[in-house]
Amino acid sequence: MQPVKNKPLSGLILLFIGFISILGQVALLRELAVAFFGSELIYLLAIAFWLVWTGLGALLSRRIGTNKGLLACVAALGFALPLEVVFARGVRLIFGATPGAFMPFEQQLIAMAATLAPAGLLLGYLFVQAARRHVTRGGSFATAYGLESLGGVIGGLASTFLLAGHLATFPTIILCSALTFFIGSLLTHDARSARFLFALTTLASLSFLFFAGNAVDRATLRWQFPGLLDSRDSPYGRLTMTERGGQLAVFENGALSFETQGTEPEEIAHLALLAHENPRRILLLGGGVSGTVREILKHRPEKIDYIELDPFLIELAQAHLPNEIRNSLQAPPVNLIISDGRKFLRSTTNRYDVIIVDMPEPTSGGTNRYYTREFFAACARVLIEDGLIAFRLPSSEQYWTPGLARRNTSIYRAAKSIFSDIIVLPGGVNTFLASNTSLSREPIVSVERLLARQIKTRLILPPYINYLYTNDRFTEIEQILNQTIAPVNSDLKPVCYQLTLLLWLSKFYYELSDFQTSAGSWLWWLLLPLLALFWIVRRRAVAAAKLLLVILAGFAGMVIEFAVLLRFQTASGVLFQDIGLLLAGFMAGLAVSPLPGKWAARTRTRGYVLALSLVLLCGASMLIFHWEGMRYTIVGIVWLFFAGAVVGSFFCYATEKTPDKGGALYAADLLGGSFGALMASLLLLPSLGLDTSALWMGLLALLGLLLI
Repeated sequence: MQPVKNKPLSGLILLFIGFISILGQVALLRELAVAFFGSELIYLLAIAFWLVWTGLGALLSRRIGTNKGLLACVAALGFALPLEVVFARGVRLIFGATPGAFMPFEQQLIAMAATLAPAGLLLGYLFVQAARRHVTRGGSFATAYGLESLGGVIGGLASTFLLAGHLATFPTIILCSALTFFIGSLLTHDARSARFLFALTTLASLSFLFFAGNAVDRATLRWQFPGLLDSRDSPYGRLTMTERGGQLAVFENGALSFETQGTEPEEIAHLALLAHENPRRILLLGGGVSGTVREILKHRPEKIDYIELDPFLIELAQAHLPNEIRNSLQAPPVNLIISDGRKFLRSTTNRYDVIIVDMPEPTSGGTNRYYTREFFAACARVLIEDGLIAFRLPSSEQYWTPGLARRNTSIYRAAKSIFSDIIVLPGGVNTFLASNTSLSREPIVSVERLLARQIKTRLILPPYINYLYTNDRFTEIEQILNQTIAPVNSDLKPVCYQLTLLLWLSKFYYELSDFQTSAGSWLWWLLLPLLALFWIVRRRAVAAAKLLLVILAGFAGMVIEFAVLLRFQTASGVLFQDIGLLLAGFMAGLAVSPLPGKWAARTRTRGYVLALSLVLLCGASMLIFHWEGMRYTIVGIVWLFFAGAVVGSFFCYATEKTPDKGGALYAADLLGGSFGALMASLLLLPSLGLDTSALWMGLLALLGLLLI
């Protein structure tokens, strides 16, 4: 079979690769997050694995293959995508994991790598093959890179559209497979039998989606959730409800959110409201469908403003939860508002006696924003003079590891910088009460209020209240929080996010519970060796210099990209809803990057201008991170567009200088990006902060001048 002679088809497959890379990645990342209980670390590691596998696939493509080999890869990709989803859902059964328990971390890594390997390797291989065919027909690696990125723009927009249309990941991935087989049929213009086979497979995929897709989707979900009652994919994650023995449980991205027979709603509601003399106006941020609204109503307040971000959670509650919870959401004092909590705090003119923050612990950029100094300041603005705020943190009943102490102290110090008095009620989950007036530390005060209000509860009884305020841990926790050294958790330096991820890892490696990171203390020691390395490479090996330059740009660009996404998430709270649009902005920048890349390759002076543009991008990012306008989607899209255009230009510049190294340069770009993703999320952004991380990337970009 002869190679494809039609140049437009070569461009079409490049567009297709970019499209599948983004849309397929979004779907597979959600499946992995559910499989491993929603830790954001899973997203970060999975993105790194995806980039590494794609880079390895590019390296495996040593020469222009036959058209038959290209078609085989397209067909393999079409079958691999749905099988990867099925594998991700069944991985806990394959490894024999205990239901509800974490798999050993090594097994999680193996499972992630195995899930993402087929699609990553095939897409990397296909890109280089398609790019080389594009080159043989008068194009260049730079324009091939731009076409793939343009496909990524379309994939990002498609993921946003599909999420807005509430399409679940399984049918999304089947559509990707059908599109893959359709592309294969277009590439077989000179082989009727192959075209017929691809067309038949496309039709079979669509038929499966319409007639059996839903049944297979629910059957495979039951592998993860044996008592499956309902499951819905929203722009914010996957919501799943199970039922066993009359007990309903709700999971968000695989992690247990609440169950209907628990006492957690009693603790957060009553411990907060009993600490206030007359709680008439209540603001509840999250958690209402778990029963917290029901418990608040027992205090007979005048008004409850309940803020919930995800409308799907309300729909799930109204469809399945017990009548008492459903009726509580419709009670006269309750005002249900579908909005982001921080956005509501920013815009409301209401004043409240008590604010109850019933949010998950800060394991992600999205939840960390409810435990920062800026958030507590926003709460203080809407509290009346003797008002108080209550929030909870999963801790330990008897012993706090150093890591847990630092995590809790970072949040305590953030709250203490705004509120004059804070008390912490001990337990497996600590309840924090904060106010700018003196809070009573005498249990009799809360006991008398409980009795006077004639509140009936299962757990919050006079003996339990007395225990919380008088046991040894009550005073010991206050001493620990005042003696532990930890930075203040803030929007621009979300250190609590990093510390919580370390706590999660300490479930598998206990020694990490005492691990401390300070990126600034060792980064200075890296600059001099890098300076020497870049100088030597520049003088002795042109190709190696360009590889290093692409790695540097990929690394710095990923750090800036993650910083912009985290800042947008902190400011707006809707990252997952708009992630497709934001990624489309970055990919659009990559799509136009061949223009400045080729321009810079003409003279060394222009190459220096290109290197300085990355320095300028990092410096400007330092300033824009302090701007509240970052909460607007269009600002994030525009800034990521510029970031993509600058970062992609380095790859295009390098391919113009060393056109025979296109595959290796593509792999280097992905390698730098994968390393940047891990370093940015786990170390640089939480430890240094967003603005200081951008400063360090600017210094690193200055070293890139040596590689021009």
